[in-house]
Amino acid sequence: MNVFESLFLNANFSWTWSKIIPYLLTFLLGLFAVFLLKKRLSNFGVVLRLFFKIFTFCFFFLLYFSFYPIYEGDFTNSSTQIERTQENNELSGKKIVVLSIPGCPFCYESIGRMKGLIKRNPFLKVEYLVCSEDESTLDWYKEESGDLINVSLAKNAKEMVELAKGSFPTFVLVNGENELKVWSNNSFGVLAMDEIEEVLGTH
Repeated sequence: MNVFESLFLNANFSWTWSKIIPYLLTFLLGLFAVFLLKKRLSNFGVVLRLFFKIFTFCFFFLLYFSFYPIYEGDFTNSSTQIERTQENNELSGKKIVVLSIPGCPFCYESIGRMKGLIKRNPFLKVEYLVCSEDESTLDWYKEESGDLINVSLAKNAKEMVELAKGSFPTFVLVNGENELKVWSNNSFGVLAMDEIEEVLGTH
């Protein structure tokens, strides 16, 4: 989340609206700018007036978009449901589990999002399972997550890699039921974050 999105997130808006509102405001700002320029453009021809109005209307959005573009996965919420089995029974309780691997920059980056979830929902439990047999690989994640997030080695690393289909990080919603809800990193957008809060959070 950038600084503008964080402002709305801290003002108690949802993850989705905190993402959308800054873009909407850029259009409103553009509309206001067009209104202010209306008289100054009166001496121009019809085509030039139309060009400047369209350019002015879109300018602030394009400027904001150039710094904070919308990526394909930002608004996605495409999950799959996996049946709980003996092999994945370490995924238990009520929490969000992030399947990760040693040295994965995208896994590391996701810690910031998980901290944001915990900040808004203090009782929400987040756990990182690292698919490795080397306990020293946990240190990198623990330094960033601090005391907020539990980081441990996956007990059945092979099963967790298969569950993630080799894509990391993978997010798993564990809700004490017989089915697990699984998102890849590209499908875990702000809509998914809102769903996590609705199911597990107190927000």
